[in-house]
Amino acid sequence: MTQDLSTAMKLAADPSTWMWPPTLPVEIALKTATIKELCEEYNISRADWLIIKETPAFQAEVVNAIDMLRKDGMDFKMRAQLQSKELLKRIWEMTHASFDIVPPSVQADLIKFTVKAAGLDASKDQAQAEDGQKNAFMIQINL
Repeated sequence: MTQDLSTAMKLAADPSTWMWPPTLPVEIALKTATIKELCEEYNISRADWLIIKETPAFQAEVVNAIDMLRKDGMDFKMRAQLQSKELLKRIWEMTHASFDIVPPSVQADLIKFTVKAAGLDASKDQAQAEDGQKNAFMIQINL
C-alpha cells in the first residue's frame, strides 16, 4: 500500500478510490480490534498508518463514526453508508466497462442514479420551484 498511498493522496481519476478501506473508521469507532490488528487485517503498513491517522479527512470520518454510534448505535443507516461506499467502486467499473460487457442502457441508468444520489440533478430544485409557483398563483376569493 505504501507505493499507492502517495498516488491516492493526489486527485484520483477514479473518485471511488480511497486511501483507506471505508470500513476502517467504523471499526476503529466500534473498537472491534486493536489498531495493530486492524492494520494487519487491512494490510496497512506502519508507515502508511502513520500517514493515514494524521489525514484530516480520515480523522473526520472516525469522529463522524463515533458520533453516529453515540446517537443511533450501529443502525441501518451506517451499514447502508458503508455498503454504498463499496458499491460505488462497482458502479464505477460498470459505467466504464465496454458495451459488450455492460449494455449502454444499464450504464445510462447507473450514471443517472449516481448523479441523482450525489444531488447533482435538478429534480429537487425544479420541484421546489414548481411548489413556489403553485403557491404564488393561488387566489382565494371570499364572498
